[in-house]
Amino acid sequence: MSNDTPSPSLDGMGGGQGPSLLRNGLYNVGGATVRGAVGLLTIPFLIRFLGIREYGVWSLVYAVFALMTMSEAGISVAASVFLSKDLARNDFREAGRTLTFILSSAVLLSAALGVFLWNVGPLIVRPLSAFGIAERADAGHALQIAGFAVSAFILQRTLVGVEQAFNRYAAINALELCQSVLANVGLVVVAWLGGRTIDMMKWQVFVCALLLAAHCGVVLWLLRSKGLRFEWSKSKARQIFRYNLATWTATLGSAAFGQCDRFIVGGVLGAPVLGIYSAIINITSKINSFSATAVQPLVPSLSRDLVLDAPVEGRIRQATHVNALIAIEAGIFLYVLADWVMQVLAPGATAREHILGLKIAAIIYALYSLNAPGFYILFSVGGARTNAAVTLSSGVVSLALILMGARYFGLLGALAGNAGYLGTFLLVVAGLRKTGIALSRYLQWMAFPLLWLAIALIAGTMLQGHLLWQTVFVIVQAALLILWFLRDHGKAPGIVFGIGRPSES
Repeated sequence: MSNDTPSPSLDGMGGGQGPSLLRNGLYNVGGATVRGAVGLLTIPFLIRFLGIREYGVWSLVYAVFALMTMSEAGISVAASVFLSKDLARNDFREAGRTLTFILSSAVLLSAALGVFLWNVGPLIVRPLSAFGIAERADAGHALQIAGFAVSAFILQRTLVGVEQAFNRYAAINALELCQSVLANVGLVVVAWLGGRTIDMMKWQVFVCALLLAAHCGVVLWLLRSKGLRFEWSKSKARQIFRYNLATWTATLGSAAFGQCDRFIVGGVLGAPVLGIYSAIINITSKINSFSATAVQPLVPSLSRDLVLDAPVEGRIRQATHVNALIAIEAGIFLYVLADWVMQVLAPGATAREHILGLKIAAIIYALYSLNAPGFYILFSVGGARTNAAVTLSSGVVSLALILMGARYFGLLGALAGNAGYLGTFLLVVAGLRKTGIALSRYLQWMAFPLLWLAIALIAGTMLQGHLLWQTVFVIVQAALLILWFLRDHGKAPGIVFGIGRPSES
């Protein structure tokens, strides 16, 4: 890593139109791809070793854990945004004030949530009448243990926000890859040895604590010789707190959509059906994970651009294309090869209803994942309240649809209810408006990938049951989408593949 003090130079700090965003996006995509592959490969082993019923219990417990960890999102995003601006101005006094509030807030939040889960964990699962008494008892005890994992994870993610402000995406993804491998492989080993939900959560605590120590080391290394002084500022604290509150509310909507659905499906349909639902959603949610992670560098990059008064349309167009390439391609892959994917990744869930459910979820997640550029643009340009309103309302609508769908149409109805979150496309509309870009421009950028998604819907139906032709179609459309992207962004191969001027060495 470079020892140089961050400066407002466009190239070095990510203010240019291409290299830094694509390079950091490449780090994120590379790390997310490997982490996602590890996570996907874990699913069939867990289902085999645990059984679909126990897998449903684990899915419920992990959903609560994930929901609690989303509480830190406001802090980590604020660390990335505010610290990026301070470093771009070379204002190390303000950077010290930012770190003072960020770190103290993270410590208080992590302690509060840890105590909350230890005391309230068993009460959370008590209303789930569709779960057996033993299942609820195990889930409640596992949630108490999860309190320790939540505390460590919140502190860890806060430090990641600091690392993002320093543009250390390679280090971040290396550590997160280690965490993913340790966590997922460990879960499989624990299940293989006969462990169940409680034992698996104990392993999660160990991994979170280990990676927290690693991130502490990285941040201490970054802050050395910077001359930063921890100093309390009421005005800075008030400013960051307001931003945190809006960001947290926005994340709450996303978290409600992404995790609370497990409570609804488990409560209405029981643990076995929840196991199948969770397997399908865990597969299709990787679409959003990959595509959103690729454009997350927009937050610190656009924050710096605002300080430096740099043009932003080229960067946003680039991020939109990266997001579309990954989201549409992943959605097409899962839709066309749904029968094969279910056989490989979800053994025991290969009925026609389950395959159709994967197809429904794949299209919904591919389309809703296109909101990522708007989501991050709004965080960068002061539109956190808009983010909050859209994501929270879309999450509530989606959960209501999932509840009605589960009650009246079972598994397929619950999966189709996820379509309520498509309302988050309004984030793109609002983000474009904030940056002065016409919606018609965005539609021009998106015309080609959306056309291929429509073609895939037809091809997936016509080629059903013909694995060879399905595979050929997926390969051909992937090649065409990649060529489409390279036509606009591949004129300098060093930029596309992250070989430009490095931000760390």
